[in-house]
Amino acid sequence: MEALPETTLRRLAETYAELVQGLRIPVGDPLLVLPNEEFFPDRFTHERASVERLAARMQGYAGLEDVAIELELMGDLSGLDAAGCGTGGCGSGACATPAAGATDSALPRIEQVGGRWLFRVPATELKDSIVLTSRLATSLGVVALAERHPEGAERALDPALAELSAVALGFGVLLLEASYMYKKSCGGPSVGRGTVLDCRELSLAFALSVAREEQTLGAALAELGTTQRALVKEAAALVAESPTLVRLLRDDPARAARGDFRLRDRGPFWSRWFGRRARPEGEAARLEAALSALERGASVDELERML
Repeated sequence: MEALPETTLRRLAETYAELVQGLRIPVGDPLLVLPNEEFFPDRFTHERASVERLAARMQGYAGLEDVAIELELMGDLSGLDAAGCGTGGCGSGACATPAAGATDSALPRIEQVGGRWLFRVPATELKDSIVLTSRLATSLGVVALAERHPEGAERALDPALAELSAVALGFGVLLLEASYMYKKSCGGPSVGRGTVLDCRELSLAFALSVAREEQTLGAALAELGTTQRALVKEAAALVAESPTLVRLLRDDPARAARGDFRLRDRGPFWSRWFGRRARPEGEAARLEAALSALERGASVDELERML
């Protein structure tokens, strides 16, 4: 994929910083939610109770336990367990990736009704765990904006801001997986996208979130597809070269939101390393270990400690 222009990188960083400030997210508070059995141990079935358990679990991860949320499944749920290749599913469109924002009716996906939030979940989304969890995460991003941001009523209407809020709440991996969905079906391979922001934009937001919360990338990279993994590594390298931005995200996000920072103010990590003249004995071994750690997804802070 083509790299994002500098203006877009700055805009995304400023927007993320503004959301962190507006949502009042304490450093170290969000979890790094991963699509595995540790975070989603329940067996999922295409039933209302199963979807409600999933949404309640994600609501807890988002720190929104004090908000009343109800789910309503929209559309025909019959045949969901049987749909798929080899069962006639392809002929019914079961192999297709739902379009971003698709619903089964003219009703809004998210609506505040009588002091509670109503999430309307189209039945078609229950066919794909990636689409379902990313849409639930984005819906929680909407709720967080509306409930906690001083300008939330207006900002909650912007789906891109809702997705960035979901990343800030810890759901970056779920959004990344939905942003580039490579699938093989009876009609051949295809790439779908279930997010408004593309994979490059979400990679930068995710890298900023991981750096701010001082989380390790290794576990996240293991859950991501090939394309997402490569883009996240590139974004993490950019963030590692921008320590002033990371410091502001932790200590003064309002200043970062005003754009009072420089990208790449530290210079490329590897250029700085290889540019050194003094090379003590044992350096080659440390460098080899650092490269191996990078492949496992270690943070740049960890690499520098090793070196």
